[in-house]
Amino acid sequence: MGESHHGDCSSQRETMSAGRDTGEDMAERRRANREASGWVILLQEDPEDHALRSEFDAWLDAKPVHRDAWAETQRISHVVRTMPPAHAHRWRRVKPSILPFLGRNNRRRAAHIFLGAAVACLAITVAPGVLLDLRADAIAGTGEMRSVELADGSKMILAPESAVAFDVSRGGERTVQLLRGRAWFDVAPDPDHPFQVVTDVTTTTVLGTAFEVRKGAGHQVSVAVRNGLVRVACDDQPDQTERLTAGEALDLRCAEQSAFRKDVDPARIAAWTDHQIIVSDRPVREVIDALRPWHSGLILTYGTGLDTRRVTGVYDTRQSREVLQALAQSHGLTVRNVTPWVTVITADQGDD
Repeated sequence: MGESHHGDCSSQRETMSAGRDTGEDMAERRRANREASGWVILLQEDPEDHALRSEFDAWLDAKPVHRDAWAETQRISHVVRTMPPAHAHRWRRVKPSILPFLGRNNRRRAAHIFLGAAVACLAITVAPGVLLDLRADAIAGTGEMRSVELADGSKMILAPESAVAFDVSRGGERTVQLLRGRAWFDVAPDPDHPFQVVTDVTTTTVLGTAFEVRKGAGHQVSVAVRNGLVRVACDDQPDQTERLTAGEALDLRCAEQSAFRKDVDPARIAAWTDHQIIVSDRPVREVIDALRPWHSGLILTYGTGLDTRRVTGVYDTRQSREVLQALAQSHGLTVRNVTPWVTVITADQGDD
């Protein structure tokens, strides 16, 4: 994996990494929780859909983390069902004549869907990320970016749903741990004190440059450089270093000992800092996934057509609902707003 170059992580890595999750990758667990929450909604909405049930069974059997997420979702579902309703004294005052237009079956179906939505929201809220956030020094919530100026003069921008811990001082150690999500760094030059961005499995080392680091599922780490020079190494192979210069990007999977390099337009690196998602001939699902951290509600996706339909364009992260509608109209997707905060997007292979 690249040229040999020593990249010592030092004792500060051990201090910052103490107590980190050693089970399933945090990002994968969060994604599994999100998917389990989605299945709650879909199964409540179409309980007699046998094809949907088969898809669910396949998802459940695909990975152990899926079963764990579903078990947790079912536990939360039981809690929600047995909780006394808030403000029940007000509910009793509602006249029966207000709801008859729904019909008995539709009212029951609506109740199931809203229950599923409540379970979905709770499952995501009570996800393992809550404990991770307790370790963070800076967090960006859904739909927000957070700018942080570090003690050494370096600047950092967190993407939505990202978290970092850091130990940075002027003339001293300069280490940032990316706990979740992605972040953009503009590093103040200091030849005597390299700036390090660490994840569970990698260390990215720079002296002074502008670059992005993204922590993905399955311990994948992506690094892209707008200007300057960075070194990236897996923790279990610190002497095997990948060097990146301006306009280069790297997707690294340390467990698989794979590193995929590519050339990128420097102007497009970290386009999200300008509220843009830029894609070229990518699956629709990839655009939807990129929108999730910016979207105020829960987006659930279902159907193989989301992987076969491909898109090219520039999308505004501040207009997520409009982007979803535009994708639906252009690519034959079905968008259903099950509740004001839950959107279901489907695209079967046969719909093309």
